[in-house]
Amino acid sequence: MAFVRCRGALKNTDLTFNFTITYRSPALTGNHYSSYQLFLYQTISEYREQGMTFNAIAEGLNKKGYLTVRGKRFRGVHVHSILKKRLAKEELLKREYPEVWSDFSMDVVDKTILMSDFGFSN
Repeated sequence: MAFVRCRGALKNTDLTFNFTITYRSPALTGNHYSSYQLFLYQTISEYREQGMTFNAIAEGLNKKGYLTVRGKRFRGVHVHSILKKRLAKEELLKREYPEVWSDFSMDVVDKTILMSDFGFSN
């Protein structure tokens, strides 16, 4: 409910405000890894720091009974893919992007006038 000035007098009226705005920010991009995916990435990273090959890491994970997120046994190429994708995602999250705001527009509709055009009254 709002008051608007109509022909010099304040009148009680029913207004609707419609607006559209678009906002883009890199801060809204999050880490969507499950705890198991994060565990795998951290484990693989630690093994790589120790100098292990992707195939050796896959063998080690398989011996310990770990499976891929799809329930399969590990292979060297899969271990490499996990590490590569995570590093690429981290690189994306580190980038600086400018914030983008769209033009702002707003329409105000006096529903009482609109309704009176169709024969309805207060």
